[in-house]
Amino acid sequence: MVKKFSVFLLIALIYSGILSAQTPPPPTLGTNEHYTNLWSVSYDYQTNGSIRYLVQDPTNQSKWCAILMAQQDSTAAAGVGRYIYFAYSEDNGNTWTADVLSNTAANGFPCLTLSNGIPVISRHQSSAVGCIVSKDLFFGAFGWADVGSIPPITGSAQPIWPHITGTANGNLVNVAAPNVTDAFDGQYTTYNGSSWSNYTLLPNISGPSGNFDAAANSNGRACILGVEYNLSTLAMSLFTSNDNGGTFSGSVIFNNLIIGNDTLYTNLFGYQATYIGDEPHVAMIVYNNTATVFPNTYTTEYIRPSIYHWSASTGLDLIANESNIPNLADTITTVNMNPLTQPTITRTPSGKLMCAYTAFLNGNTQVVLNGDVVNAGEILVSVSNDNGNTWSNPTNITNTPNVEEKHPSFVQVSSTDSLRIYYVRDMYAGAWVNVADWGKAPVYGIFYRGPAPVGIKEDVSIAKTYELFQNYPNPFNPTTTISYFVQKTGLVTLKVYDALGREVETLVNEIQTQGPREITFNGDRLSSGIYYYSITTGDFTDTKKMMLIK
Repeated sequence: MVKKFSVFLLIALIYSGILSAQTPPPPTLGTNEHYTNLWSVSYDYQTNGSIRYLVQDPTNQSKWCAILMAQQDSTAAAGVGRYIYFAYSEDNGNTWTADVLSNTAANGFPCLTLSNGIPVISRHQSSAVGCIVSKDLFFGAFGWADVGSIPPITGSAQPIWPHITGTANGNLVNVAAPNVTDAFDGQYTTYNGSSWSNYTLLPNISGPSGNFDAAANSNGRACILGVEYNLSTLAMSLFTSNDNGGTFSGSVIFNNLIIGNDTLYTNLFGYQATYIGDEPHVAMIVYNNTATVFPNTYTTEYIRPSIYHWSASTGLDLIANESNIPNLADTITTVNMNPLTQPTITRTPSGKLMCAYTAFLNGNTQVVLNGDVVNAGEILVSVSNDNGNTWSNPTNITNTPNVEEKHPSFVQVSSTDSLRIYYVRDMYAGAWVNVADWGKAPVYGIFYRGPAPVGIKEDVSIAKTYELFQNYPNPFNPTTTISYFVQKTGLVTLKVYDALGREVETLVNEIQTQGPREITFNGDRLSSGIYYYSITTGDFTDTKKMMLIK
């Protein structure tokens, strides 16, 4: 019999201590926010990477399902009494009913998908047991049952930390890795409706806790995404399937990005894929960090933290960095997260791409239990109307100074052009799981339902700070105009690079006064392809992509 949680009256929450083993009061909610009745009183870190914690009933758009990994006994040690909880809404997210998936043994690090329109949860129990996959009887049934048994691999350490996706014919593709240092080898297994295949090793992808992603479309295509963590190359590979996950083949799609003297890499702290037609579209973090040592060992200084979009047809496209988030922090105190991290991506019915991510902004901090000043995340959203070539300015949809939101999750393909997203609100910033002295606090699953952000950039003529604008036209043949705004008099350099990072031409290298500027770039002597133009003036640097088509 299903036991449902009580529905609490919404009251304001002011939290200043460690809760005993009891249900916390509901969170204070902002405009467009709805409480899912998913909560934890201690376990506050869901995964190293990006998550899929939200699905929608494809036959009834008012029905939603969300999940949370949680400990609901604050006296328990990390991992003890850690279970997977789920919640259903039948009124478009206004109210939710929650329950535990199973409490017979500790479970962790789940992923949520659909199989023939029915919610499916994959998670792991332990390294000895590996992954367990459960499916409900129908959307909202509260009648979960295990989906077969995944054949074990050789050895005592089974693949864990799963990511799962349902394919067009109802198959399930589950990708995971064993918890073995220097051997976090990515491998997948496919459920064909009656049984799971043996795990198949995927070359060149590896890593712990969330270091993969899996996605599928309605045409029998599926993909698996990962980076090479074992060898520290951090090269990203994309494996694709044309037979509903029966077989996969892949190649490296990203090694690094060179901007000026900086070499930027992706890492396990976040990337995710969705489809436009039969083409995978990827959102990923790109960054480097300095060797600066701080008194607090959990403080790190980052170099050019960014989120980029990639597809085979567009190449790399900037979504967000300090150029469109002026107050983005580059030095933060937290664990396993970057200043821009955990991107989630979806496609809307009109073909738009939406990307949400956790961002750490200057001044948004919280003093935690041991007195450390820890940075608190916010959820930002960017939108593309042209298949990912260009993106709107980021919009902060949470805007809760001194309170942390993290782990955003879109459905893989949205049924609306409006904004529907799930994220976690943590009343103590950081992660008690990783740093016990930071303290335990309530964690809540929040469903956000509101209009999509517009985020139109200011025209160059009215810009108030340094800004580099998208060239026009783009694509171009053979000339295009590049516009930018200089905030104060100083040396300005504007250079063009090819896709390999080699300098093609210096367009500007002179002292310029404040005001709008534009210059024409002629690519007549160049071959068709993707090029980048980069500006540096004072402390401001920005890079954008353009495409020459002859």
